[in-house]
Amino acid sequence: MVLRADRQGAAEHGHRITAAIACHVARAGGTVDELTRLLLHPDHEGGRHARHIALRSGQARALDYIRRVWASASAAVSSTRVLESRPHAYEVLAALRDRIETTPWRGERGRTALRVLRAHLNFAEIAGGLLHHASERQTAEEAGISRTTLRVVYETVLKPRGWLRRLRVGHGREGSTWYLADGSAADRAIPALRSRFRTTQYPPDPVLEEWPTSESP
Repeated sequence: MVLRADRQGAAEHGHRITAAIACHVARAGGTVDELTRLLLHPDHEGGRHARHIALRSGQARALDYIRRVWASASAAVSSTRVLESRPHAYEVLAALRDRIETTPWRGERGRTALRVLRAHLNFAEIAGGLLHHASERQTAEEAGISRTTLRVVYETVLKPRGWLRRLRVGHGREGSTWYLADGSAADRAIPALRSRFRTTQYPPDPVLEEWPTSESP
């Protein structure tokens, strides 16, 4: 049982490294063929996970895995642009705040979601960008709600509607890592607005999210 958990942990770690390398290659203007050569080169430490898949399941399975990782990395990178400066980051956050404040938030749960988003905006402004850190306790206190209510709002409103992504779950005193998005899942009809919220704080492949796990008390 312990060995199985260790293998799963090693696979998840390897996937994270692979996804990070894919994002780097995509940002540098590379291609999937270049990524493949890089990951399958025997001397490249970062390609160990892909080479393990090739050894265990065959070359075709490894190539299919690399193509899927590349597709996710390319999508993430193509939807971002450079923030020229910290003031520019604040402009992006200010525009996002306007969008949040003018979005209809119906019902008690909607109004609670708005309070949670305002809390995350405050944390993002302190961090200077859409990528920020916050624990459940900090966010619940900032929003004036319980942690149980907070989790319900995350799961039923903010994640499904594309407002927040939790990229890494915090443990102990370490807060979770969050990416504040633009709610595009809730409104696909405003491409001009959505383009204003792109940032250099590249969100990773969505499959890397650790959403279902709550933080430790």
